[in-house]
Formats: sequence, C-alpha cells, structure tokens
Amino acid sequence: MGGVSSFCQLCNLGRLGVQREQQLVFRYDGERREIPPVKEVNTVIDWPLFTQVKFPRYWQSKEVLRLKQPVAIVSCDEEEVGALQELFDHTFKRVLTRDRVYDCLGESEEMPHRLEVVHAFRSEHADLYRHFAERRSTYTHTPDVSMQLKTHQAGKFINDRLDNGEGLLFHGTNPSSAMGILKTGFVLEHAGKSTGTMMGYGVYLAECSSKSDEYARDDGGGTYPGLMALLVCRCLVGKPLVVHEAGDHVSTAKKDGYDCVVADRESKVGTYREVVMFDERQVLPEYAVIYRRQYDQTKVCKSMHQALRGTTGKNWQFQNGSKDWSNLTPDVTHGLNKAQKDGPTSFERSIKGASYKFDLVKMEQTNVSTGVVCKLRPPMRR
Repeated sequence: MGGVSSFCQLCNLGRLGVQREQQLVFRYDGERREIPPVKEVNTVIDWPLFTQVKFPRYWQSKEVLRLKQPVAIVSCDEEEVGALQELFDHTFKRVLTRDRVYDCLGESEEMPHRLEVVHAFRSEHADLYRHFAERRSTYTHTPDVSMQLKTHQAGKFINDRLDNGEGLLFHGTNPSSAMGILKTGFVLEHAGKSTGTMMGYGVYLAECSSKSDEYARDDGGGTYPGLMALLVCRCLVGKPLVVHEAGDHVSTAKKDGYDCVVADRESKVGTYREVVMFDERQVLPEYAVIYRRQYDQTKVCKSMHQALRGTTGKNWQFQNGSKDWSNLTPDVTHGLNKAQKDGPTSFERSIKGASYKFDLVKMEQTNVSTGVVCKLRPPMRR
C-alpha cells in the first residue's frame, strides 16, 4: 500500500492581492488499492434468522461471526491460493469453442497455455451463507454419483470444506464485477445479459477454468490492468438434468424436480460441461481469483503442455495432410482479412521462420520453400 502525501495550495485574493487563501490537499500516492472499489453493503442483519446457522470454521472475521456486520472480504492465505491454482491447472483444457475471444491481434496464440493466479479473495457473507445452508437443508435427493466434477479431483485443501452434494464451479467476469458479486451474490434478473441463455434462464457456471476464461475480461485499466477474474463458487449440484443440445431446459428441470441443468458438450463434441443454476440460493460465490493468461509456453511446466484442439470459427483455416482443418493464428487471420478487404489477391507471411504465400482466388496456402500446397477456407462469419 502506498502512503498519503499532502501539500499546500496558496492563492492571492482581493483587489490588491493582499489577502491570502491556503488549502491543505491530501493525495493518495499508492500504485493501486489492494481490493477493487465496490459499493458497500448496508444490509441490516436480522438476528433471529441465524439461530440455527453454523458458519464455516475457517471464517476469520470476528465482526461477521458475531453478526456485527453482514460481510467481510479477506485475502486468501498461501494454502488457499495454492489450492485455487491446483483447481485452475487441473481443469484447464486447451480446447477452443466459438465463445472464446482472443486478447489482441498481436498474439499468435488463440488460447493461453495456463491461467496464473495473481491474487485471491474470499467472501464471508452471513446472509448468503444462511440462504445457502437453508437450501441445502431442503435437499431431497441423494447426490448424483455420476456428476463427479473435475474440481473434486484437485485443490484438496478447499474441497475438504465441502459437504455432500456440493461442488466448486467457475464463473468468468472482470475483477471489479467479481468483487461486487462477492458482496451481493448472483442476481437472476441479470442472468444472460452479457452471454445469452442458451440452455434457459439461470446462472451459468463451468467445471473447467478454461471454459469460464472464455467469458473473463479485464477492467480496461483500473486496479488490475491486463488481469482477468474468475469466481470460484460453492454450489449445490444435487440431481442434475443432463442435456446435450440447446433449448429451454431450465423450464423442464423446474417442472420435473431437478436441481440444475448440466449442458454436457464434452461427451457430445469434446468441449466442456456447463452447469446452469436457476435458484440463487444454490450458488455461493466464495472466491474471487485475479489471474493472468500465460501465452508463453516456455514459462509453463512441461506436464501442462497441451496441443490446441477445437475451433472458434473466427480464424482462417488450412487443410493439413490428414485432411483435417487447422486454425491459422489470429495475426495471420488479421492479415488475410485485411488483404481480402483491401483487394490484393495474394498475401505473403512468415510463420515460425517459414515463408508462406496465400492465394485468395484459388484459396490455397503454399509453403515457398517446400512447394507444399494446402487448401484454405475463411472464418465462419456471423
């Protein structure tokens, strides 16, 4: 944290300038605040509602535990941060979908090799936890053993805090919004406003950090310039309705007594599973994790190296020797789009030290050194 400095501002006043005015100005000189500024919570605690509520033993805020204040945001300790990084690493897959937007045209990678935790904060929210505990007490289903989340398999330090039928799920956002949600919880009336409601009306979460990273953004400067945020939420999964195609499955799940909807595109097309919660009480936003995207593979341990799979449909592609279509990098795509827009019928580019010529009439890519020719196809533009 930076310090506070002060200085005097002097002015001469009056017709002959013989009167003096002095102002003492205070200025914050720190580089950044520790936590992004969000609106304070002014909820009045209704004491009688908490007579049967037992708060988690790992909570630290004495003011919240004594019901003197509704919520506290605490910095995660080293073990919690380590467990969160384990969750990020274990659930990270270099699989592209059409929801991913690459950072900038200067990147040659469509997707990072790792998500690196920089800061993490934990919410201790009396009312949100009370609602969560009340919803858990009404569970009538035995937890579905077939719904074993990937997040159950890593981050033992924080997974051991969960009860039966619970699981940790991710939600991508920006740092300021993440801190705000820690203090207020999710609001269903805001559901889908930024990313749509493909499976119905609810809170969308994912079991893979790389899926939620598709929706994460930075604040465009602010407290954490260039850094993204994921919420790690404690969720009541219970009995899920598992579906594979788009549709208003939330309405069906509510009618038939399911606890949530699981959109399983992993078993269908090899991408991801998303979970849609339609009861706010089933989602407890517990951690806000501020992280960076690591695009340099040399800075990632070899055990995490993964080949890129899938496609966003946003890039130009070439057909390789096995007749599969592979993405050209975003910077090459940008050059091809520009050439196609401006009128040249050919485009040359060096890729990893090799020179290639792109013919936009024949839709071919030629390796200048080897003479190998591959077919081209443009992005799937909407």
